[in-house]
Amino acid sequence: MNRREPREEGFTLIEVLAATVILSVASMAMLAFFINAMSYNKGNQNKTVMVNLARNALFYMEKQNYATIHNYFIDSSTEKLKNSAISSKDCSTRNICSNNTDLQNLFLNSNMKLWDVLNPKVNDIEYQISVSYQDKLTEELKNDPVKKGMANYLLPIRVEVSVKDNNVNNGRNKPVIVEGYIANETIR
Repeated sequence: MNRREPREEGFTLIEVLAATVILSVASMAMLAFFINAMSYNKGNQNKTVMVNLARNALFYMEKQNYATIHNYFIDSSTEKLKNSAISSKDCSTRNICSNNTDLQNLFLNSNMKLWDVLNPKVNDIEYQISVSYQDKLTEELKNDPVKKGMANYLLPIRVEVSVKDNNVNNGRNKPVIVEGYIANETIR
């Protein structure tokens, strides 16, 4: 009779350790990929919130009285730029704006909704919105023979949204900018 010698089958300790090391390295690479994807997703979520806030502020400004906003930005007697932006950066509270009485009057005459539009808080992150007048676009409208008459009916504005405390996402949040026009009531 032929007697077979028992053959031991299985993995050696070195093979198991090598497989474990390879699996660990692959798992670390996948973990880094998922952490990076999560961070990218969070950044895009914040950017989406900022774009929506900018559109909301633009929509709010488009519904405001054309003459009031026009008189805030432009001195009607000289047709020169009087104020460059509507922002709450210079204001310590809803009622107290440091040096700009025009801005303080604008906040007071808008029943305080403007303060809330310019200082929203979403997902425990405070944002700051600035609305600025684009005088270069007005000059382009005035100089264009086809669009010349529109300069008296459209007020070009630029809405910029930024995170109030830029340390929230390690300073990676860049401001979001949306442009639009405030139309005179006669053409609305």
